[in-house]
Amino acid sequence: SLVLEALTYGIVNSILTIPALYGYSAIIFKDDAYKDSLAPLAKLVLFSSVVHQIVFSLKSSLPFAIGQVQDAGLIFLSSMATAIAANCKSP
Repeated sequence: SLVLEALTYGIVNSILTIPALYGYSAIIFKDDAYKDSLAPLAKLVLFSSVVHQIVFSLKSSLPFAIGQVQDAGLIFLSSMATAIAANCKSP
C-alpha cells in the first residue's frame, strides 16, 4: 500500500512538473545563442530537477517536497544565461 501511494505521488508530481520544467528552460535560455541547443538544455534542466528531487526525497523530512527549479530563481538564471551568451558573442 505504501509503495502504491508513493508511486501515485510520483506520477502526479511528474505530470505537474515536467511541462513546467520545459517552460522554465525556455525562459532561462531565451537568448538567440541557445536556439539551436534548446532541446539538450531543456533535458539538462530536467536532469538537474531529477537529481534535486532524489536528494529531496531522500533527505527531506517533508514527504511531499518537490525538487524542481523555482520560478523566483528564473529571473537570475535567465539573466546569467543571457550574460554568458553576450560574453561569448563579443570579441
